[in-house]
Amino acid sequence: MLVLISTKFRQKKPLKNGFSLLELLICISIMLVLATVAVPKFTSAGKTAKIAKIQTDIRTISNTAALYEAENGKFPETVEILAVKTNGKTYLQFLPKVPDGTAYLIDEEGVVSAVYEGTSYDSKSNAEAVKS
Repeated sequence: MLVLISTKFRQKKPLKNGFSLLELLICISIMLVLATVAVPKFTSAGKTAKIAKIQTDIRTISNTAALYEAENGKFPETVEILAVKTNGKTYLQFLPKVPDGTAYLIDEEGVVSAVYEGTSYDSKSNAEAVKS
């Protein structure tokens, strides 16, 4: 008898499972608004990080080239020389690369430079950007 009563009550109660269409539309619109605000901030953060890496690498290579010049009397001809054992010494543990995969350049005066996305960076202007 109890089983019949409990079954009878369950059939009278309307079952409400899931969300209504209006609730889903509100949630999706809120997520879209948040995405339009957040996505541009994240995409610019990647470019900012790459530029900061270039500036740091240029300072490191420039300081290492100055040490090389102090010990050898001239600046290295290429950045690769700093990563190779010279006179029993390795000046750089690894050869840094510009985020697009190109190499850093060094001139006879010890100015380290790189070009990334059409912008030139060098140690002479304290690794600041100079539009090409």
